Amino acid sequence: MTIAIDARFLLGGSVHPHSRLAHILLRRNRRDPYAVTFVLCTDSPPNPIVYQRDYAAANVVIEVFGPTGSRLRRLRWLWFGLPSTLKRRNADVFYSSFYFLPGRCRGVRLVNSIHDCCVFYIDPALNRGLLSSPAYLRILKQTMKWTNRRADATITVSHFSKRMLVKHLGMESERVRVCYHGLESGLGAPLSAPQVAGPKPYFLFVGSNLPKKNIRQCLAGFARLPDTVRSSHNLCLRTAAYPEDQRMIAELGIADQVIFVHGHLGEEEMARLYASARLLLLLSYDEGFGLPIIEAFAAGVPVLVSDRAACAELVALPECKASPDNTEEIVSKWLALATDSALRSRCLASQASLLGQFDLKRTADVFLSNLVS
Repeated sequence: MTIAIDARFLLGGSVHPHSRLAHILLRRNRRDPYAVTFVLCTDSPPNPIVYQRDYAAANVVIEVFGPTGSRLRRLRWLWFGLPSTLKRRNADVFYSSFYFLPGRCRGVRLVNSIHDCCVFYIDPALNRGLLSSPAYLRILKQTMKWTNRRADATITVSHFSKRMLVKHLGMESERVRVCYHGLESGLGAPLSAPQVAGPKPYFLFVGSNLPKKNIRQCLAGFARLPDTVRSSHNLCLRTAAYPEDQRMIAELGIADQVIFVHGHLGEEEMARLYASARLLLLLSYDEGFGLPIIEAFAAGVPVLVSDRAACAELVALPECKASPDNTEEIVSKWLALATDSALRSRCLASQASLLGQFDLKRTADVFLSNLVS
C-alpha cells in the first residue's frame, strides 16, 4: 500500500501543529517501519538535517514539485500538481493535515484532518484577523462543508471535537475518526530551567495568544494570589505579547514578574521549560485537544485547565479544572495546586495514570489504521 502525505508543513524545519499526527506516524515509522510506502509530497526540498533525524527510512520517498509561494499557487499545487503525482506513484491513500483535498483523484482514498471547528461557534471576538470576520467565516464554513463531502474519512483529535464537527458542520459521525496526539520522548527528562524563564520557580502557559486562549485570566489570577506565593514565583507565558497584555500587566503591578518567551524553542529547551514549571495553566474558552496538557503530564507538572471543551476530556480531577470566566475559582484552585502537597501528589498520580492514552506507538498505530480503513 502507498500512502501519500501533504508534507509542505512538515519538512521545513518546524512542524505545524496541524501536521503533528503525520509527524508522530513518520517518527514511529523511522524506528520500526510499517509495511507501507510513504510518499511525502512537498513544494520545496526538505531540511536535510530534520529529514534524516526524524523521517528518513527505506519505505519513505519525497516528491518535490511546484508551484510554491502565494495562496493561489498553493491551491494550484493541490489541484493540479498533486493529482498527477498521486497517479504516477499509484497512491492508494492521500492524507491532508488540513481540511483541503485535491480533485481528480479517482481510486485514491482521501483523508483529511480537522482539529477543531470552534471558529463557527465561539464569539468571533475571541479570534484575530480573518477568523474574527463573520463574513469570512460564512464562506469558510461552506468551503469546508464542500471539501469534507469528498473525504472518505476525517480524523480529529478529541471526542469533543468530533461532536462539534457533527453538530456544526453536519458531518456524518461514522466518517469522523478520533486519534489523540502522541507524546514524543524526552519531555519527562529532569532538566534544569532555561535562562529565559529566570531563576525563580514559575507558573507556565504555553500556546498562541489568541483571545480564546484567555491569558488575561492567567494575568488576573496571578495578580490575586497571596503575596507570599506571588512574590516567590514568576508567571512565564510561552507566547507573544500584545500591547493590551502589557497595559494589563502594568495596571496589575506585576511587570517585574511576568516573562514572555516568544520565538522558536527546540525540543530540549521546551522539555526544560515544562520540567521546571510549578504548574501549567491552560484556561482556554475552547481547545480541540490541548497539547500542552499532555506535555505537562509527561514532565510531571500539575495542570490547571478550563472545564470546557477537550480540556475537560483530558483531565480527570475536578480540582484541576475551573471555569475560564471565574477568577475567584481559578485563584482558589491555583493556590491549592501550588501549595497543597497532598493535592499535588493526587494530581500527578491521576495524570500518570492517563499517560498511556498518548503513547507515541499507540497514536501512530491508531492514525495509520484510520488512514487505511
